[in-house]
Amino acid sequence: MTMANLHLDFIHPRRPAAPTGWLALAAGLLVLAAVLTWHAGFVEPDVAAAELEVARMRKELAAREPAAMKLDDGQLAAEWQKALTINQRLGAPWQKLLAMLESYVDEPVALLSIDPDLTKKDLVLTGEARNLAALLDYVRFLKRQGMLSDVTLQSHQVNKQDRDRPVRFRISATWEHER
Repeated sequence: MTMANLHLDFIHPRRPAAPTGWLALAAGLLVLAAVLTWHAGFVEPDVAAAELEVARMRKELAAREPAAMKLDDGQLAAEWQKALTINQRLGAPWQKLLAMLESYVDEPVALLSIDPDLTKKDLVLTGEARNLAALLDYVRFLKRQGMLSDVTLQSHQVNKQDRDRPVRFRISATWEHER
């Protein structure tokens, strides 16, 4: 069996391009030019406007954010003192005080307000008792309590317009509390 000769021609002359190929290339270049012109005329200005809007919004947002407080030493000390006062009020044994004040059940006495001054450990009680005897019993009760000292009846006034004649009072005391 004999083999047929294989003829390889590496230098074969090239065929000229067909006119339809040149037309397709020209049409493609025209479409590319049209797309680039449209992009430059319509899309880029919209992108630039959007970037300006984003920059304006960032500036507006930065203006809304509160600036960090800069305090001098005096202001810082005052703020620190306020924080300590709040901490002291929150840390006071309120439940023990209120339980002690509510434990009095002998005569009707109604507390209207409790005004503490924790820095001085002072306590002012304002209320109303059924009569003067009930008020004096309540003062004696408060004097027997271990967490109160210097219990003093500061003022009292009988309400003569009410037929039961209740006594409105104001009592001061020193509140001996530990945290």
